[in-house]
Amino acid sequence: MPNDARLGLVVGVTLVILIAVLFFAKDGKTTVAAGNVQTPPATTRPPGPGGGPAPAPGAARLPQKVRSHKVREGESLSSVSKQYYGDGAARVSFLFHANRDKLRAPDYVPIGTVLLVPDLPADIAEQDE
Repeated sequence: MPNDARLGLVVGVTLVILIAVLFFAKDGKTTVAAGNVQTPPATTRPPGPGGGPAPAPGAARLPQKVRSHKVREGESLSSVSKQYYGDGAARVSFLFHANRDKLRAPDYVPIGTVLLVPDLPADIAEQDE
């Protein structure tokens, strides 16, 4: 094999390996540098409730108790809100925001969707009294 072809092969293989390493390191799980594989440092915050990650400092606290509800035919956010909170219309917005990742709009809830139904925060519950 001529020297030019050999050099081209080495450069090509090196570029392919370099690109693969960059894409591998892009997910943030590991960092590859100079042939050493290093894992990122552990989080300095203590774990949150249930062993999950702790909420970021200054983040709003979530309600303590969360139930789930599987939507059946004929149900709406208003009917689910009335069932759990006693007031359908006033709590639809709270229920929608708690399930924003599953719902596109508060007026349409697909059958079979499992909704999270958190307890009302103290400041909202006090307004009812």
